[in-house]
This record gives sequence, C-alpha cells and structure tokens, in this order.
Amino acid sequence: MSQENVERVRSVIEDFIGGKGEFDAEGMLIKLPDEEVLHPEIEWDASETPVLDISGVYRGIEAVREYWRVWLAAWEVFPYDFEVLDAGDRVVALFGHQRMRGRSTGIEVAVPKYATVMRFRDGLCIHWKLYMSQSEALAAAGLPEQDVPAES
Repeated sequence: MSQENVERVRSVIEDFIGGKGEFDAEGMLIKLPDEEVLHPEIEWDASETPVLDISGVYRGIEAVREYWRVWLAAWEVFPYDFEVLDAGDRVVALFGHQRMRGRSTGIEVAVPKYATVMRFRDGLCIHWKLYMSQSEALAAAGLPEQDVPAES
C-alpha cells in the first residue's frame, strides 16, 4: 500500500502545480485537486509555518479548503521541484526551488526548502504536517537524512 500512497501524493502535487481544482467566478477555491485522497477526519497541521494567516491546525476537508483559499488568495504559485519518499505508512514530500508571486503586489519571492509528512489510513491521508526543515521531516518519518540533498 505504501507505494500506492507515494503515487497518490505525487499525483496530487502534480495536479496542484498544474492548477487543477475547482474555482468559482471570483477565483476562490471550491474543491482541491484529487480531494478524494483526504480522509474526512483529516488533521492538517500548519502550526510551524511562519505565515501567521495560515498557521494552525485544520480539521476536516472544509477546513483544509479554507487553508488553501487563504493561501491562494494571497499567492500565485509557480511550478517547483519536489521529491516524494516512501516511509511505510507515511509519505514524505520534499520541496525546493519554489517561487511565488504576491497577487496584490506582483512581487516574486523565493521559498526556502520545506517538507510535508503525510500519514495514511485505509488509503486516505489522515494527517498532514508541514515542516520548515527537511531534516526535521525526515526524522519525524524515521528516514535517514542522507536521503535528501543538503539544505540551503
């Protein structure tokens, strides 16, 4: 099952980068791409993000949609590099070389490398946690740090 989870995560990230999802006439997110991979009781933990507007823990699919509504209202995301790693019942996604543009300012910014760890139950993501350090994410998932290039 873990390889299937890895492929699910890879597909979700690719769909997100590709701008897939459902949006209303004002461009507000209605449905996330591949939302069916989320468990109805998902816990989405963004408590370590330095972005105060979205820092916190979100419970349930509608709360996760709200997280992304707030983020996508502020930022336009460009394609970025990522790697997905199998960690048993968890999947680690490592993100790097990402750039975004402020929707109201037009200013482009580089995003430091970061990672997420997702735990699956019955083929659905039940827990998602954002890590601002790839090393911390790998340690949390029980993977050796040498699995990732050095952080910059």
